[in-house]
Amino acid sequence: MQGIFTISLDFELHWGVLDKRDRQAREACYKNTLRAVPQMLELFTKYDVHVTWATVGSLFADNEQEWESFLPSVEPNFAEEKHSAYKWARKNGLQSQYRWAHFAPEEVAMIMEYPGQELASHTFSHYYCLEQQSEKMAFDADLKAAVKAAKKFNAPMRSLVFPRNQINPHCIKTCYDNGIQAVRTNPSGWYWKPIADGGATLLRRAFRTADAYIQVGGVRTSYPLSNIKVIPGEPLKLPASRFLRPWSPQSELANKMRLRRSCQEIRIAAKRKEVYHLWWHPENFGDYPEQNLQSLEVILQQYKKCREMYGMTSWNMGEYVDHFLGKQTENSEVRKTEKILQ
Repeated sequence: MQGIFTISLDFELHWGVLDKRDRQAREACYKNTLRAVPQMLELFTKYDVHVTWATVGSLFADNEQEWESFLPSVEPNFAEEKHSAYKWARKNGLQSQYRWAHFAPEEVAMIMEYPGQELASHTFSHYYCLEQQSEKMAFDADLKAAVKAAKKFNAPMRSLVFPRNQINPHCIKTCYDNGIQAVRTNPSGWYWKPIADGGATLLRRAFRTADAYIQVGGVRTSYPLSNIKVIPGEPLKLPASRFLRPWSPQSELANKMRLRRSCQEIRIAAKRKEVYHLWWHPENFGDYPEQNLQSLEVILQQYKKCREMYGMTSWNMGEYVDHFLGKQTENSEVRKTEKILQ
């Protein structure tokens, strides 16, 4: 098996930071993000890179009225009100003048038109699975709302990325019960362990920052495909390798180090015939879109070299489902044949 290069994107606009950032102050960023979506799609097509776009289901709506028609039957009752997208929306409104912050049906439709691009779930409301809340059926209802909204684009929600990487083992089966067959999990390393909002220590943040530029301990970012296991009643768990940090005007040296590290990791994965899974938010490109798109092309050029030299290929998250379910079916048929022969 050749090496595999995977990209998954957390597409969320203001739904992802409404508890942390001011909507109006992010106007330029969000508008730049929406303009960057077709540019990223063109780059992915140019280099034949397959990508999972894990998208907040609320972005599927055209306006506030349609958004309300998608709402779940049960809303979460978070201990901290700031974590509820629904309470925030009722308090602040989703007026048409803020459409650039909350809705992106044109961009979602565009994603569906490009080869190798998978539309996936980032939950409906950017749901936080590790924050305290008392409604037991709220997460299930949220996923059902996301599936309902995705019917607008005739898009099956086979893959999911947990908002803020808050991976809760108790939510895994709920994902499977709602048709999710693959979820992204966190990179290895203690400083990537899932935590609730506000739980990151200074040391954890320091290690995560340093890891983007230099080797930290013995943590490896690529892994054999055989590490992914098929567990009955659960979606596949696909570990991420690296968060692609955005371009910064503060240090050109840091920008070069960050890109060099990712390119080296892709090359190592290709040589070892392993999986390398890169992720980021499209919104990360919003502040400096030109520089970030240039950085992305450097990454994609490295993948192209590895494809030509080592036979590396590109899969979105759904393609792991295709691979493993096919293998599972094949093994089942072999076992049936062996039983008959006995």
